[in-house]
Amino acid sequence: MDSKSPTTTENELEQHDPMIKTAETSSVKCSDRFSPVVVFAHGSGGPSTSEWMIRWRNLLATALNAVEVVTFDYPYIHGARKAAPKPETLVGFHSDIVRKVAAKYPEHPLILAGKSMGSRVSCMVAAEKDIVASAVVCLGYPLKGRTGVIHKAPLLQLTVPIMFVQGSNDFHCPLQLLEVVMSKLKALNALHVIQHGDHSFQISEKNLKCGMTREKTEECAAAAVAEFVSQITSETVINRPRDTTRLFLRASPKFILPRHVSRKETLTAGGEQNSQRIESHQPKVKKISSAKQKPTQNARKRKSERILKNKLKKCVYVKDGRGSTVDNPLNLD
Repeated sequence: MDSKSPTTTENELEQHDPMIKTAETSSVKCSDRFSPVVVFAHGSGGPSTSEWMIRWRNLLATALNAVEVVTFDYPYIHGARKAAPKPETLVGFHSDIVRKVAAKYPEHPLILAGKSMGSRVSCMVAAEKDIVASAVVCLGYPLKGRTGVIHKAPLLQLTVPIMFVQGSNDFHCPLQLLEVVMSKLKALNALHVIQHGDHSFQISEKNLKCGMTREKTEECAAAAVAEFVSQITSETVINRPRDTTRLFLRASPKFILPRHVSRKETLTAGGEQNSQRIESHQPKVKKISSAKQKPTQNARKRKSERILKNKLKKCVYVKDGRGSTVDNPLNLD
């Protein structure tokens, strides 16, 4: 499928919906039918034109070799009141945009990505029956609300593979809490942690390692996303270096596959290796034979009584050819 210029693509999408804004670098010249199309949703605090969104839009376009990265603004951004509403109220608007993009690129893998609140809405959209997404990428998922409410319901209902990119210092998503939720997910899932990063992946100067910059840490995160998409779609969307390790995809014990991925495709993409890793991480139950179990006090008492009874059944006293036993005692005058 030939790539279209960014200008042509933007004009065509704006004819469908003026709220859609595409990335200037979203169309990649070397894209092919394996290149994914990404619908990228912003967070509650900033529109699609914010510096953070533009930077990550370009990172995803380059790392994924995307045929297009589509960004848009939720309606409240341009309203009189710019406070974000409940995410549930944004699902319909978000779903309409995803349907239009999917109809334009029917043969390309569809990736739903989002920043913070946008990732939460993306999970809800991916659960819609008529939307067939290949994966969901959450950049700073807001698992813990400001009031302490845990927003895990959109995650637990997903059957679409999901990847989290989280800062280790993100107060909206403590990693220990995220690990617990990920262990309960039905879908394949993966996690990339940005060490010392906050909710927007900011890292203080004192926590940056020698030679490491924020740009490099975000490029590494984008490369991890591309590796995840490669494993999910069974195709290489990036030129992976030889020393790059494959992501460990975790799943529930039943290894429930997403509705759009067949078991054959998964095994071809290394599913056998992944399933072996999953099984190897299952807790092993140590079997203790009854012979090695320590006897309880009652068991020792019963054993002592049994030994004594066996001894008493034998002849314990003999006189004139007669014997004394428990059942036939010998009475001596």
